[in-house]
Amino acid sequence: IADLPMEVDDDMLKQVFSEYGTVTWSRVLDSGGKPNKAAIVEFADIEEAKWCVENLDGNIPQGLSTPIQVMFKRSRSKDGGGKGYGGGGKWGNNAFSPYSKGKGAKPY
Repeated sequence: IADLPMEVDDDMLKQVFSEYGTVTWSRVLDSGGKPNKAAIVEFADIEEAKWCVENLDGNIPQGLSTPIQVMFKRSRSKDGGGKGYGGGGKWGNNAFSPYSKGKGAKPY
């Protein structure tokens, strides 16, 4: 999750995204001096995660006042080369592709 307002903390993040599914784990990341925050939200079901990516990306979720970016987490390959599709990137660290079927989906 990207472009979160600075006032979002861990409790608020869980409260906002619990409206859209069963949140099993979430964490707001340090802004590192940027004007907004990012976070990771893990849902119990891949379908809930897919719904959030498809419906909340570029939109304003209930409880927030600005549009956010929602995407599935992508892990970097061990050799550091390539990201995403066709560039040597891999899905790993229990993160799921939007095309996988399983639990523990992590939109990021």
